[in-house]
Amino acid sequence: MNAVPVYTTEHFITSSDVDFASKLRLSTMFGFFQDIASLHAANLGASVERLRADHGAAWILMRARLEVDKYPMLHDKVTVQTWPQAPRALYERDYAIKDEAGNTMVRAASTWIIMKLETREIIRGKLLDYFNIELNTDRALEKRLGKLHPTEGAVPIYEKPIGYSDIDYNEHINNARYVEYVMDCISVPEHKAKAVRAIEVHYLNEAVPGETIVLRRAEAEGPAGKSLYVDGIGKEGGTQVFGSVIEFE
Repeated sequence: MNAVPVYTTEHFITSSDVDFASKLRLSTMFGFFQDIASLHAANLGASVERLRADHGAAWILMRARLEVDKYPMLHDKVTVQTWPQAPRALYERDYAIKDEAGNTMVRAASTWIIMKLETREIIRGKLLDYFNIELNTDRALEKRLGKLHPTEGAVPIYEKPIGYSDIDYNEHINNARYVEYVMDCISVPEHKAKAVRAIEVHYLNEAVPGETIVLRRAEAEGPAGKSLYVDGIGKEGGTQVFGSVIEFE
């Protein structure tokens, strides 16, 4: 298959993809993005298997932000697209979900690193050149992904033991599962009262099966007004596993 600057897949939204309001779940969107990123990396010669074989390394997602213009609904047919930016020390990848008419419904951006699996060392520099194809320089989001600062006064909401259903083929928590943890910090009445307009998640430290994460939340003030800060802290040791900010319509 020839390497392409923008990779596209098509999806029919089924009942397992949506929430109680028949809207596409945010975690499902993150799952779509993870899958298409993997497919495009393989198309560009940088598959999980190749990184492991050639460098003993793997792709690690560090940050992701998603903004919803319009929610895809049950039985919609959508197109998912992804494209990388020029490789630097960090690898940036953008995404879009479009309706059948080509209108953009969801926009997202992510930042990745390549890490050696045994030493956990970050491989810096331009390890990949994507075969020098002419990359799409469009950006899905105006906002760049900077640091996320914890909010004071975060209170525990629930504890999540990490088990079989949480981990992926790398035996790490799947990035979409974190989004589910965050959404469960928002009550069903709150979800019914207001929809999420944007979510940003920063993946900070690993959690493995057998460990427990304490999920906490706090009200925050962001550029778009009131927002919600949610993070996960290791029950043993207090290490911050992830942080996130949720903005509502």
